This record gives sequence, structure tokens and C-alpha cells, in this order.
Amino acid sequence: MTTTEVSDTTVELTPISLAPLTGPRPLVSVLMANYNYVSYVATAIESVIGQSYSNWELIVCDDGSSDASVDVVERYVRMESRVRLIVKRNGGHASALNAAYAICGGEIICLLDSDDVYARTKIESVVNCCLEFPDRGLIAHRVIRVNQRRTKEGVWPLLNALPEGWLGVRLLGEGGILPFLPPSSGLSLRRGLSDRLFPMPTVRPLGACPDQIIVRLAPLITSIGSVDKALAEYRLHAANSYGASRVTVPFLDRETEFGKALWNHQHTFLSQISPSLAAKLKPVTETEYFSFIEYLRAKLGRERSAKVLHQRYMTTLKQVRRNSWSTSFWRWSFYLPAPVFDFTINLFLGQNILKRAIARLKGFA
Repeated sequence: MTTTEVSDTTVELTPISLAPLTGPRPLVSVLMANYNYVSYVATAIESVIGQSYSNWELIVCDDGSSDASVDVVERYVRMESRVRLIVKRNGGHASALNAAYAICGGEIICLLDSDDVYARTKIESVVNCCLEFPDRGLIAHRVIRVNQRRTKEGVWPLLNALPEGWLGVRLLGEGGILPFLPPSSGLSLRRGLSDRLFPMPTVRPLGACPDQIIVRLAPLITSIGSVDKALAEYRLHAANSYGASRVTVPFLDRETEFGKALWNHQHTFLSQISPSLAAKLKPVTETEYFSFIEYLRAKLGRERSAKVLHQRYMTTLKQVRRNSWSTSFWRWSFYLPAPVFDFTINLFLGQNILKRAIARLKGFA
């Protein structure tokens, strides 16, 4: 952390310094955690082998699979010297990535879930972004959402721009939440950043979604580079962390628990830099997102508190999104009958034919 410290109260949040890349073709380490994804892991590996950029290593950590995943990966290890395999007892997603990271040697770290797929120019595009913007430690790109059969179901993010540049100070005032960053397979890290984030926590609930640790901590200490292309397929199905097909009360309960755990981890992370910086992190319970989740949960659960929480959400929303069309929608949403509300918010927030059409028109899918 590049800070000038006279006393703890004068510490300012600034981006870390990154060492220059060693040349125009740096080694890229692709880290893949696998657990019982025998149906998908071969396609994921082949998408790395088929890259237009050749200076890469793929480290697959099998996290105690009980299916034939290890046999599949070993076949590629015999075929391709750049593919390596670690086999360990089951410990969760983060523990598998930690094990893979411990032996990787790349200057750039790319993540690939074992049920996802890279576009052919994914690694080349990430390297070019790092070369063009050497001060940016986190690189993000859009991902194509696909179902179990790889049928395209839209792009994330679709209508919003990817975050870019130095946003650390802004993040402090927004409760540590930076929207519109992609999941694992859309994230890459410079070595100077990843060394500060790994090993990642393995305790519940944080250990299940290490990509969320990255998107919450990385923007606090580095600038973000973005590639405005969809360079990976992100597969949604019942077995993965984001497999929920509908917004429901249990889903929102999980979001609340996870959001609080992430904020606590951010606060601890900042405290290690400076207690005064941690004190500047806005409580997550005061953020627009948290008030949104509370309102949705109360309305879907038909709770008496829904009216009060709706008023609170509207107050928060007006502070950050004055005169937006979505503000008008959420203002009147409280008066929708429960079945209509359920249908509308799942149409509004989920994937649908309209969003797939927009993605095609914008050239993302």
C-alpha cells in the first residue's frame, strides 16, 4: 500500500504499485478448481488449450471429487505439458484455488471455473489490457450466461458499463459494494495484487465464492482495467453457487448473510492497512443494496414491515439515482399484488428473451 503516514488519521487510500511485466508475452497462470464436474471439465480445459495466446499454464486443483473428474484431467496432463493437476481432500472452492495459486508462476492470474468456457482470444485480450494499462491490477470483461447445455441466456453486465479506473475511495463511501463486476471466469489479476489477496479465507460462507472476495477487496487497493467484450461463457445450473433460477426469500436470506460476511472481511482487510481507513467504510446495512434486499424479502414474504422498508429503500434510492426510470418502477412496486410483484421482479432481475435479444443487438452474444 503506497501511503504517506504521519499519523493514523492522515492515512489515505491509494493504489498499490505493480512491478512492470517482464516482456510482451508474460506467463499467464490459469487457475481452475474442480469438484464433481466430470461433465464439464474437459470443455473448460480445451478452451484454454485452444487459446490464441500460447504462453500459459493451467493448474487444475481437484477438490476431492467422487466422480471421474481426475481421470479426465489426467488425460489432458498426459497430452499437454502446460496442464498440471493437484488432487486434494475436499475443502471448498477457495481452498482449491489457494492450492493452485501456491504453485503457479504467472505474472498474470486468470480464473476459470471448471464448468465455464473461455473464448479463443480471452487470454490474449487480458494480456493486451495489462500491457496497455500497466497500473491496473484487476482486469474484468463481460461474460455470456449460458445454461447447462450452453444455450446463451444473456450477458453480464448487459446494460451497464464495467467498472474502470481507481475507485477505492468511492468504495469506502458505498459500503464496499461495487456493482457490475463479473464472476470468476471474467476476472484476472496482476501478480502484485494476487499476492495480497491469496490465500483467501476458506470459512463459511466466504469460502464458497472466492470471486466475491476478489471483487470486494481488489478495488480497494488497485485500479481496474476492463475489456468491453464477452470473453467467457458462464454456465448457470443447479449445482453451482449462482444456480438459483428465481429471486425467493431463501435466496435473499443467503444474500444478506453473505453481504454481511463480505463487509466484515473488507473491514478487517482495511484495518490491517490502517484503523482509520476501516472506520471510513460505510456500514453495509446503510447501503442502497442492503435496503433493496430487505425490501424485496419483506414484500415477497408478505411481512408487515414491507411498507416501512419500502419507504426506507425509496429514500436511499433517491439519494443515488434521482429521476431514473427504475426509481419510478420501485416507487410503485409496493402497490403490486404479491403474485404480480413476484412475477415482475423475476422478469426485471432475471434472464429472459428480451435481455438475450439486447445482448445480440449490442454484439455481446
